[in-house]
Amino acid sequence: MATHRRYGIAGGPGRRGASAHGYQGRAARIGKSGWSGLLACMAMAGALAGSACSSDPDPGGTGGTGGMAASSGSAGGEGATTATGAGGEGAGGDITPVMPEFDPEVFGTFDTSELTVFAFSQVEVNEADPQVLELAPDMVPRAWQRWRDTGIQADDYDAEYLASCRERGIRFVAGSTASIVFEDEVDSEEQFLEQTTRNAAGELVAHDQIVPGAHRSSMASPSYRARLVEMGKLQIDLGVDGLNFDEINGGYGGAEYDGNEGFDDHHVADFGNYLCRRHGGRPDGWQQGFDLLPEDGLDCGGAPETAGRGFDLRGYLQRVNATEKPFDSGNELLVEEWGRTVGNRPDPQLGTFVEVYPALVYWQEVVLALRRYAREQHGREIFISSNGIVPFVDMQSVGLYDWNIDGDGPRGMNWVPVVEGHLDGTVSFQTALRGLKARSKRVQELVGGKEVPLMLFLDWPNDMMNRYYGLPLEERKDYFRIFAAEVYANGLYFALPLHTTTDESTATALEMMEFFARFRDFYKSHEDLVHGATDVTGTVTLSFEECASAEQPEACAGEKKMSHNLVRLADGRTVLHVINHEYSAGVVEQVGVTASFPMDASPTQVTVASIDFEEDRVVPFSYEDGVVTAVIGALPASVAIVAE
Repeated sequence: MATHRRYGIAGGPGRRGASAHGYQGRAARIGKSGWSGLLACMAMAGALAGSACSSDPDPGGTGGTGGMAASSGSAGGEGATTATGAGGEGAGGDITPVMPEFDPEVFGTFDTSELTVFAFSQVEVNEADPQVLELAPDMVPRAWQRWRDTGIQADDYDAEYLASCRERGIRFVAGSTASIVFEDEVDSEEQFLEQTTRNAAGELVAHDQIVPGAHRSSMASPSYRARLVEMGKLQIDLGVDGLNFDEINGGYGGAEYDGNEGFDDHHVADFGNYLCRRHGGRPDGWQQGFDLLPEDGLDCGGAPETAGRGFDLRGYLQRVNATEKPFDSGNELLVEEWGRTVGNRPDPQLGTFVEVYPALVYWQEVVLALRRYAREQHGREIFISSNGIVPFVDMQSVGLYDWNIDGDGPRGMNWVPVVEGHLDGTVSFQTALRGLKARSKRVQELVGGKEVPLMLFLDWPNDMMNRYYGLPLEERKDYFRIFAAEVYANGLYFALPLHTTTDESTATALEMMEFFARFRDFYKSHEDLVHGATDVTGTVTLSFEECASAEQPEACAGEKKMSHNLVRLADGRTVLHVINHEYSAGVVEQVGVTASFPMDASPTQVTVASIDFEEDRVVPFSYEDGVVTAVIGALPASVAIVAE
């Protein structure tokens, strides 16, 4: 499900009205306190089974945290700092940060080393996509998604499709929306109200722009998290290889994309407890700094697990005239402590409530429960991902859509650049790709997890997907010859679009299947150039035939629209990936190309591989003063220059 950016939160004027039927067909700043004190009550081994930090007893009977379990994290330890307390500059008192501890079982061990070719195909849970069986990619990252009341029972699913994929070695990922709930999908009105979020006035927030009847779920609701876990268990029992949950932090945007959402009783209780754990021990009158009065009910006395849970946040917001447009009021408690978040891009390092709790508390509980279930009941490891960049996953599954925060354009990074209906192959994704990798690494390191791969896919239904659909056939192929190649060159993966539930523009209908088979064969046969690569710094020089007579042969290289990435493989080989962005109604092939790059010793052979070549080519080279110079000759859309 695509989300969009507006005013720094999920949403935007281009928000797809059909967004969920794919739903539809089933269908900051750093606060003045930074990271300080925000995780005094965090999930530890076994803690998620209790309800000491939950906003209320667990109606689902499974237990869990609606807040944070007590942490024994060492204050002032590695990565910890002392920060001035919120409530304004000079509010007085320092806050000693408490770093989190996470249950080690929340981290996965699913083997991703053989995942190279991905295909995005999502069909109704009782359907199959023959294109998937024909192409046989390594993984279908969201083949089924539970939506509304479809996918609640085991017999809702086409078990034969799953079995056929498994027989062909295709890892099959199912999952569920994590942020949308309908009244007709639950057992009662009481349960519906229990599991939906509210605006600052305590009212339900309609999201008919997604589909009529859609509301955002409350991830703070223990019974809603229990439902997510039960859906995951059902799919694990069916035999799926993995689970993907869409929009784990999608419930904070508001009907007008103004942040006026998430103020249900569960979130409010957790927020009060969060404030007490963050500031409760301060002797400096911090509550007055936020204009809090005794009648607002923020009582930080008593046991840590219950402190602050009687906070009347909505009453407070009404009193300070911050109900209708909470963040327009500039209220410091909202800005500094509650905070804002971007859908599919939670950033817990910012330390605000809506950055920390959805990603580190609520989501951790769901992931931990499902990993334990797969291990204990089925003796296997389950693959887990979510749309975007989030912690505790085995792979980042990054949907591409307009109104993102991945680039500097007016609608974010333009992942499908088009000029007057034609592909603009002159741009490069490299800066945005490196930004995604850096963000993922930072989020994973923050929770003590390992770095995980990133897989991109064209999310839908939205303008970006429509731009891809609207390209002429050869330019659709060029999109992958250039941009998917650039993705792989930078150590990420790209899922080939086969099918969505909201349109009939399948890969077969678009005549792309033959090309996709070629793409699959090339990257599977060269997957050793992708896995385990480490970026290498050093000067790379590309020279071209038309510069040969110049005094400086590389002089025109800067004028050429190229991108490159130099990597070292685990076996010691060096690979220079070069992407040709010279484009005019097609790739403008370069001739007489040489490439120079550093190596510690002279290679024994240099080979050039490309999806545009019938076979790999051994090319002449020289070595002098720690630099290899290889004579590439023709440069099509992309090449991988392998020195061994």
